[in-house]
Amino acid sequence: MADQDRQGRLRVAFRTLGCRLNQYDTEGLKLALGGAVPLEVVPWEGPADLYVLNSCTVTGKAAHECCRLAREAKRRQPAARVVVTGCYAQARPQELAARAELAGVVGNLARDDVARWLPAVLARPADGAEPFVLVDPFPREAAFAAPIIESFAGRSRATIKVQDGCDLRCSYCQIWQARGPGRSRTVPEVLAQVDRLHTGSGYNEIVLAGIHLGSWGRDLGSASGGLAGLLGAVCDRFPGIRVRLSSLHPDEVTGPLLTLLGERSQIRPHLHLSVQSGSDPVLRRMRRPYRAASVLAAAAAAVAAAPGCGLGADIIVGFPGETALEFADTVRLVEALPLSYLHVFRFSPRTGTPAASLEPVRPEAVRERAARLRELGRRKQAVFAAARVGEVREAVVERGPADAPSRRIATTDNYAAVAVESDLASGTLVMVECEQYRGGRLRGRVARVLREVPA
Repeated sequence: MADQDRQGRLRVAFRTLGCRLNQYDTEGLKLALGGAVPLEVVPWEGPADLYVLNSCTVTGKAAHECCRLAREAKRRQPAARVVVTGCYAQARPQELAARAELAGVVGNLARDDVARWLPAVLARPADGAEPFVLVDPFPREAAFAAPIIESFAGRSRATIKVQDGCDLRCSYCQIWQARGPGRSRTVPEVLAQVDRLHTGSGYNEIVLAGIHLGSWGRDLGSASGGLAGLLGAVCDRFPGIRVRLSSLHPDEVTGPLLTLLGERSQIRPHLHLSVQSGSDPVLRRMRRPYRAASVLAAAAAAVAAAPGCGLGADIIVGFPGETALEFADTVRLVEALPLSYLHVFRFSPRTGTPAASLEPVRPEAVRERAARLRELGRRKQAVFAAARVGEVREAVVERGPADAPSRRIATTDNYAAVAVESDLASGTLVMVECEQYRGGRLRGRVARVLREVPA
């Protein structure tokens, strides 16, 4: 490639779709590519020799966005090579292999094995050739594998991948195909990654994440102590760290976890529950391993253990066969929960899953139900935010808008967003005073700086 030959470095642009684990995987891929060739990471919107899309397959919308971004990159830079990796590539490689704008389709298992795919991709003609496809199947006893990453570009907190894969096979989900069987990162490996990002790179807050986070340790034996054991080990080793969890199933909010939540100030009082429905018949059709009563019990226990605890939830509306009465059960559950925010998703059929062959709900009904739940979620969020007025809480400073350098959002320990006037660097740990809730926004001031980030 002419530009690479002239400047001696491969210009690579990365774009990540989907979950926190994908963000972590992209950082690992940057390391792998940088170890293989002289590398210059460039913005996605600018000229590059190679565009790498780390894809998502949770919804049809995510797959559509992946294809749109690939087309735009190729149109913008016709001589470049475009590669799609990640979950969409792993689960549906044949769909991507038919796309003329792609030079490569690389699955999750092969993603970091750059020596196997990069030379073949760069050797493809810029136009007219079928993409190079490298998608390895997951073995039944797949082992956890992830690099130690050095930083988390553009983020105020760092995500640490501690678990991958899933064994549940919910009726609507392809993730078990895209991510393989459930597997856990060992405690020493997790601690080594925390050390690199916290001690080495200065991140004050980390997020422990997994595809099925609550299952962490099941493949490591009873001595692991489960997720609570991992949390305790991280807090013991790094007394200055602040730890947040990614999403959990309601039945995985266990007694040991609640004890830590109430006793360890390092653990953020914030849980995100993967709820999906408030109707037991719908949960059965989804093949979810819990029922609505478990959701209520988990929420009540979390708030009792950590008063003021932020509580988020995911809900899917329009699951095949969802009746008006079943949706009403979901509304009643959401109304009863002490939520601080709500993520609402419209059901998206994924090819090859059992739910894709079931009778769909009318699109207009799905739209109406989603709108109703989103409005309910906004009201819940407003009530939670307004209740923070007068509190002084720990928070992490986030990036502000580019056109307003003195404005920041401080995200509190219980995951409330507070608008502040400040020029502190993203990632700085502060105490923030919540002064007023006005115009749909919680506003306050930085009362004290606890720990800045390294220059």
